[in-house]
Amino acid sequence: MSAARKISASFLALVLFAGCASLRSTSSNRLEQRIAHADAAYRSLNPSDAVQYNNALGAVARRMVEEPLDELRAELSAIGVKLDAPQIKLPLARFQVAPFSPDASHAVGVPMLLDYDTADAPLYPRDGLTISATAIYRRVADEPHLSLVTGKRTVQLNGSSYPLKIDNVAPVTAMARRARHVLGNGLSYMLHPAAMRDKTGIFLTEPYDPNKIPVLMVHGLKSSPFAFFGLIEAIRRDPELSQRFQVWTYFYSTATPVLFNALELRQALEKTVRELDPRDRDFATQHIVVLGHSMGGLLAHTLVSTSGEKLWNALFVVPPQRLHGDSAAIRALVDTLHFRANPRVVRVIFAATPHRGSSLAESWIGRIAASRIRLSPLVKSEVANLMSENPDAATPAAKAFHREMNFTSVRTLSPRDPALNALVDLAINVPFHSVIGQYKAGPVETSSDGFVPYASSHLDGATSERIVRSGHGVCANQDGEREIVRILRLELEREHRSMPASYAEKRNRVFHRDLARDDDSL
Repeated sequence: MSAARKISASFLALVLFAGCASLRSTSSNRLEQRIAHADAAYRSLNPSDAVQYNNALGAVARRMVEEPLDELRAELSAIGVKLDAPQIKLPLARFQVAPFSPDASHAVGVPMLLDYDTADAPLYPRDGLTISATAIYRRVADEPHLSLVTGKRTVQLNGSSYPLKIDNVAPVTAMARRARHVLGNGLSYMLHPAAMRDKTGIFLTEPYDPNKIPVLMVHGLKSSPFAFFGLIEAIRRDPELSQRFQVWTYFYSTATPVLFNALELRQALEKTVRELDPRDRDFATQHIVVLGHSMGGLLAHTLVSTSGEKLWNALFVVPPQRLHGDSAAIRALVDTLHFRANPRVVRVIFAATPHRGSSLAESWIGRIAASRIRLSPLVKSEVANLMSENPDAATPAAKAFHREMNFTSVRTLSPRDPALNALVDLAINVPFHSVIGQYKAGPVETSSDGFVPYASSHLDGATSERIVRSGHGVCANQDGEREIVRILRLELEREHRSMPASYAEKRNRVFHRDLARDDDSL
């Protein structure tokens, strides 16, 4: 090649890749071209105009989703670009570009959805975990970085601070879409719990954060975590709440007797805490807010009260050691009827909770539903055997109520259930709130949400009680959602007031250190 041709080729390369001198590859593949355009836009970025930068980055993001992750990393590495992904202990499966509309604002980045494989992560939904991120391009020590930023509202680029474009709601929608099979199986899982294909337990809707307050949501009869879909979106949509709270959901078979389900919830919570915080020192695991809808509120009540012997004495006139029968069944019954308030739970919200039962459980509809539920033979036989082997051990009320030997959840929601009547009288040791639906206009005292009367949902001593014009699904009602959001803000205020200054300073230092570490890694 002549000297003149060498000079022309060099000049062309400089024009094409101006401002991108450290990109080592000179191939003309599409990703490299888009990175070069993003680099040029980054260098000319200013606080008054981010449109060109965002458009160039949008082209990069669309290219990112077209390739398998390993190939994308290899291609970026070949052209000298580092891909910064969140440090999450789950396999990153794929990227998606979240729906967004280009605008003239000075917010930067491209909203992304990151899908993680949860096949080997039992604390997350089996269908996968999706989180929100923002794709940005920047240079660190003059080295090009393509970064997926999470958990931040702003970013420093070219010496200026910019708000990030982010969609915190889209991950909830994506996960709900994948898990719609759960929504459609609520009735089937209640009637035939042994046929449940979906795993039960506590599931995190986002990566565990030791500095964010968990909101544990417990659904009710014939339901699923989908009952809280709109509420979770409302929390994610609020910048402050999404930064300070993380949502956990509890999914369970709603056919099993209420207090048996409550025992499983208590066990599941302790198991979850041990796995997330084995040293038991995180702020998150010491500050849990629980929201229980309908029957879920009864389960939640056992987390914030101490039974003593009140529930046992409501059912039996003899102590456990005088019962005859299978020792394991007796032990399970003892554990079911004895519990202590969990000190990790700092606040509880009861939504449309039938503390004193519902007359529907005694109606022909309730009796038909109870008769069609097919309990696990183990659960059914264990309880029935204990009752039949100890005919003189039960209280008169327990004998009368359990004469039919029907121990389904529907049956145990009856106003005549002696254990339920004992539970409602247990003192609650934390601030608690009631959100109650009123289906029709009229006096509150005689109102109902269509399933649970006000007289059953009301509890004396509540920190607040809000009546909303709603049916039983108060958590899906806009006024109900707003009330729950208000209560969560109260918890933030309480936390700020009651936290020791040294602990608060340490927590803030850790929080800001983590943000700084994020900046350094970009």
